[in-house]
Amino acid sequence: MADCERPFRDDPPTSAFAEGESQNVLSSCAPPLAGRGGKGMTAQCCARRRRTFRRIVFVLVAALLLALGLFIPHAGSWLVVQDTVSHAEAAVVLSGLPTSRAFAARDLYRRGIVDAIWVIPEPEAKIEGEMVGDEIFAELIRLRLVDPSAEQWARRLLVAMGVPSDKIVVLPAPAHGTINEARQVRQVFHGRLPERLVLITSKSASRRARYIFRRVFQRDDVEILSYPTPYDPFEARRWWTAPRNALTVVTEYEKLLINVLTLAVGSAAPRG
Repeated sequence: MADCERPFRDDPPTSAFAEGESQNVLSSCAPPLAGRGGKGMTAQCCARRRRTFRRIVFVLVAALLLALGLFIPHAGSWLVVQDTVSHAEAAVVLSGLPTSRAFAARDLYRRGIVDAIWVIPEPEAKIEGEMVGDEIFAELIRLRLVDPSAEQWARRLLVAMGVPSDKIVVLPAPAHGTINEARQVRQVFHGRLPERLVLITSKSASRRARYIFRRVFQRDDVEILSYPTPYDPFEARRWWTAPRNALTVVTEYEKLLINVLTLAVGSAAPRG
């Protein structure tokens, strides 16, 4: 484009150097032309280049919009991944929604698919799925609405539903984020990891959780399988019709991007 914008001389070249420069300007867009007609041909050449550039941009934008239009209806379904699980030594209940996930773990144990259930504990200040501050948590304890010495809700629920207590392992402490959950599981059970490990989480987080655990356990001989709880009310189809589902999908893609970047920058499987 810069060659096309260089000024023309109306007077004939006065030297061999000037004549050569004029020929170079013309040759960048069209065959060498003499006289004033060359200037018009050069302008036409630049206009053609601009039109070609605009067409390329239009095609690229149209292709992108088409791809998005085809993918968006399936954006919710893509997040949900469920592997075929015939048998696994253990299932790990990720923190977040302990009730629905504990029910899924109970089902797997009753069907003889898993031999043991590992539970990642919820934060103490999480009441009815909501994180509360220290002041509110202390007030709830004073009102005897919360018992800080009580066992984890998921464990209590599993025992009440018939899972033997010796088949339930509650990890030592809560973990912030799925990456830290995966690293904690690897650290706690290092040296005695099972051949297969089933992840029990929400539907929308199932693909992200499986990706994270597979990255963290990539140096270990452990097969990571996903089993999202069927008791999760998330609707993957037509997710955009319900505000709650739409917010879940958008948030989950944000988390997925952040987790992918975090694992790419940091060490996905630290030596333990």
